Amino acid sequence: MKLKLVAVLFLLFISCSDDDRIIDDMALEGDWILSNVACYCFFGEDVDFSLTTINFDVSRAMVTVSNESEYIFFRENGEHFYGGQANRINFSDGFVYFFETRGEQLTLTFEDNPDIADDEVTYVFTR
Repeated sequence: MKLKLVAVLFLLFISCSDDDRIIDDMALEGDWILSNVACYCFFGEDVDFSLTTINFDVSRAMVTVSNESEYIFFRENGEHFYGGQANRINFSDGFVYFFETRGEQLTLTFEDNPDIADDEVTYVFTR
């Protein structure tokens, strides 16, 4: 009886291992260039969104952000660890984004807080 219990516990332990991806992020892998920001905000006509790039390293669950602009889009410069479930990316500061990839385009949409007006923002990246 004890052997059966140990076997069941072993199978449960293996089925909960970190080998299973919680977040469906394989399509995020690689370099992305910001092409547009959609929000209730104003940017002058001369804003060059392409000065912001990101790189997803899904094997390390890390995104590296590089901002060469006077504006900071998406996140601060540097490396940021992420987690999540399905199509949601969570960062340690509590920011959550929904992501969608279609071919060479990545859309990251900030998870809206219904108690805050005008916090909706969507980032569009291309390869």
